[in-house]
Amino acid sequence: MSRLVWAEVTRLLSRRFTGIALVVLLLGLGGYQLVVNDSLSPLTDEQLAAAQGSYEQSHKDWVDNHKKYEQNCRETGGTPEECAIPEPRLNDFTVEPTPFSQAARTALSMSTVLVSLAAFMIAASFIGAEYSSGSISTWLTFVPRRGAVFWSKLLTVIGFAALLAAVSSALVLAATLVLARLHGAHVELLRDLAAMAARSVLVAVGLAVLGFCLGLMTRHTAGAIGVLLALVVVSFVRIGPLNSLAWAQRITPWTPDGNLAAIVARGYRYYMPVEKLTPEGVNVEFTQHSLSLAHGATYWAILLLVLVASSLLIFRRREVL
Repeated sequence: MSRLVWAEVTRLLSRRFTGIALVVLLLGLGGYQLVVNDSLSPLTDEQLAAAQGSYEQSHKDWVDNHKKYEQNCRETGGTPEECAIPEPRLNDFTVEPTPFSQAARTALSMSTVLVSLAAFMIAASFIGAEYSSGSISTWLTFVPRRGAVFWSKLLTVIGFAALLAAVSSALVLAATLVLARLHGAHVELLRDLAAMAARSVLVAVGLAVLGFCLGLMTRHTAGAIGVLLALVVVSFVRIGPLNSLAWAQRITPWTPDGNLAAIVARGYRYYMPVEKLTPEGVNVEFTQHSLSLAHGATYWAILLLVLVASSLLIFRRREVL
C-alpha cells in the first residue's frame, strides 16, 4: 500500500495542473496580503492633514448654517429629532486601522476559501483526467486491486490537501503577524486564530474529498466543477434573492455551505424571517438562529462518508474503459 501511495503522490505532484493551481494560489494569497497591509496601516501625515482640513471646513459650515438647515427641515414637516444635525467630529473624517484579530480572521477566511477551491480542483482533476485520458484502465492493468488503488488515491488527496492548508494558513497568519508588528498594531487572540487555522485544514480536506468523489462519479473534471458551481449558485440564490422567505432559511441546518461556515467560524448565525401582525399592518422581523461547530462537523462527516462509500462502490463495480 505504501508503494501505491508513493506512486500516486509522485503522479499528483508531477501533473501540470497541480503546478499551475499552486502558482495561482500563491499569487492569490500574496496579493491579499497587500489588502491586509493596507488595512493595518495607520494614516499618513498627508492623510491626517487632509482629514483635518475636511473636518474644519465641515465644522465651520455647521456652525454657520446648522440652525438654518434645521429650521428649514422643521418647516417642511420634519420632527425636531429628524431635523437635528449633529456636530461634526474629527473621527468622522478619519479611518482607524483594522484591529489585528479582525484583519487576521479575514485573511484566514480568504485563505480557507482559496485553498479549499484549489484542493477541490486538484483532487477532481487528479481522478477526472485519468478517466478522460483512459490512463486509469492502464493503471488497473498493472495493479488490478481496485480497492487498494482507490484508497491510495484518496489518501494521497487527503494528505496533499491537509499539508497545503496547514502551510498556507501558517504562512498567512505569520505574514499578518509580521505586518501587525511593523505597523505597531496590538496583537491579540493568537490562540483563537491558530484554532481557526486548524479548522481551515478540515475544510480543505473535506473539499478535496468532495472533489475527488465527484470527479470519480462524473468521470470528468468538468463534471465535478459543474456540481460545485450548481451548489454555489443555489447557495447564492438562497441567501440573496430568497433571503426573506422563511422556507429558504429554514433549510440552512441541512445545507453544505451553512455547515461549512459553522466549521470555519466555530459557529454560524442565520436569520429566519417571521411575519407579525401589528396595528400598522404586517411587519417582518428576523429571529436569530445558529449552527454549532459540532453540528457542522457531524453533517460533513456523514456527507463525506456517504460519498466515499458510494465512490468506492462505483469504482469497484463500474467499468472504467
